[in-house]
Order: sequence, then structure tokens, then C-alpha cells
Amino acid sequence: MQTTVMNPVKAFTRIALGLAIAAMGVYVANADDKPGAAVIGMMLMVAGVVLGVRAARDRLPKWAARTALAVGVIVAAFAAFMTHGVVVTAPLFPQLQEVPSVVDSAPSPQHAAAVERARELVRAALLEQNLPGVSVAVGSGGTVVWAEGFGWRDVATRTPVTPDTRFNIGTAASAVTAAVAPLGLTDTGADSAAEWSPEHIGEPEEDFPLFTIIRHVIFQPIGLAPEQPLPGNRATFYVPRSDDNPGRGRRLMYMRDLACCANGMAFYSTPSDLVRFALATNPGTVNGELAGGMVMSLTTGRDSSIVIAVTSNIAHANTSSLALRVGDAFAEQTR
Repeated sequence: MQTTVMNPVKAFTRIALGLAIAAMGVYVANADDKPGAAVIGMMLMVAGVVLGVRAARDRLPKWAARTALAVGVIVAAFAAFMTHGVVVTAPLFPQLQEVPSVVDSAPSPQHAAAVERARELVRAALLEQNLPGVSVAVGSGGTVVWAEGFGWRDVATRTPVTPDTRFNIGTAASAVTAAVAPLGLTDTGADSAAEWSPEHIGEPEEDFPLFTIIRHVIFQPIGLAPEQPLPGNRATFYVPRSDDNPGRGRRLMYMRDLACCANGMAFYSTPSDLVRFALATNPGTVNGELAGGMVMSLTTGRDSSIVIAVTSNIAHANTSSLALRVGDAFAEQTR
């Protein structure tokens, strides 16, 4: 029986294209647009496998097979890098109306107009900075008059931020810690950093890369071992991928960053608890930093009768500016 040797150029192209398509499928399957992205990713990976199998069935000289494999891996890596870059830098919320929100309770008629204006400001800030999630609370007259969560507390699962979502407040812990017990702040406290980073991101005990790849590439696209948000209403924390700019993409925050300020513990709170703390103690302006960037701000409005707390789950969020703008929206109502 006569056998034919496939044209090396054709085999080279087929293997390289198969690897590139498979790599693109992996990253598309992990994009934010689920479940559609998972289906498209699986189709791309299957197409890549088919091309690779067809190429492998043909008899190639060893030099051609090795060269094709080497170049194919380079092409696949480049395709994966480019595709991943597009995924992480794509706007999480392209339009204002696409930003989800969960409100604690409907605001009173007295504050309804200010709340509507403040909502617009918060949604605009999420779009402008490409923030995953933000939570806001406003206090006046000795009580919390508005509390609402915006965006996602976990991007992978698209779990929404609620007023009860707990955010790590970083360096602000030193200002708030002493008031927890006297004021009965039930949503403020400290956890082991492992509770905020179950895979120990960035640490020596981080999940073995092979296990992570198998979970993300094989199990999750077919519905096994699905992603889960952190338990206990904890927000998943992120840092900008470059230039301290959330708009350029994000990655998961390292465990050591989550535990930077409280002896290996992650100190957390909600904006409502922060407002209660400020109403009782009048601490002035308090900002919290994590991984070198701001994640929360607590401030008193310019008319000194309104307290605003803003938290975010990505470092280098401009929470202080947003808190001032929300305060102005409420101050305009009283003029």
C-alpha cells in the first residue's frame, strides 16, 4: 500500500492554526459573557483539536513536525495573549443602564431626587473607571438614609454587589477597629486572609497550575466545578493589570495584599457600617488603601450634615472623588 507524505507547509499551517484556535477557545470560554462565551469557546477548542488530529494523522518528516509544533506553540501563545488582553480590558458595563444595582430599601420622598442623581454619578464612575463593583451609603439625621450596591462583587460569576456586601477596607482598619464592639457593627470585622483568597493567589501554596488549567479549560466549560463567589457576602478583590489604571484591565489581588494591614487578617466592612461609625464618632475623612491604591472613602459632606461612604473591590478606584460628588448631590437637595 502506497503512503503519501503531506506537504510540510500545509501540515505546518494546519497544526499552527489548530493550536491558535484552541488557545483562543480557552480564553473566550472564560470571558465575562457567559454562557454564550463558554459555548463559543468549546466550539473553537473542538475545531482546534480536529485540525491538530488531522495534521497528526499525516506522515511528516520529523524536522517538519517539530518545526510546526514549535511555531504553532508560539502562534497559540500570541493568540492567547491577544485574546486575553481583549477580554480583561473590555468594558464591564458598556452603557449606564447595564450596571446592575441592589438597593437596601426605597429612599424616602425627601431624599428620592438626591438618590436618583447619586445613582447616575455612581454608574458613570463605574463606566469611566471600568470598576467591577461599588457600594455606597449615605447617612443624615443620625441614620442611614440610602444604601445601594452597584456592579459585580465577583466578575467571573457576575454576582451583584448588595448593601450587605463586605469589602476589605485596607488601611482604614486602624481607624475603625476600636469602634466595632462599642457600636455593635455586625458587618465589620476581621477574617483570615485565606477566607478572601481560597486559592491563595500569589502565594507559594497557590493552587497547582495544572489543576487550575484543568478546572478552567475542561471542567468549567462543560458545567462541572462551576465558579462560585466568595461565601459570606465577601467581595472578590482585583488590582489593575498595569499603570494603576482599572480601565486597562484587572487581575485577582494577591493574598498578601488582602492581609496587608491587620497581622495577616483581612479587615472588612460595609458602607452602612462605616456611615454608622462616622455618625457616632465624627472621624472626619478616612480613606482606605489596599495594594497601593484606594478602595474606600468615608467623608462628611460640605454642609457637615451628611456622611458618605463609598467602597470598591478594585485598587486605585477614585472613591474619594465619588464620595464628594454623591455628597454634593444630597447637598443640592437641601438648598
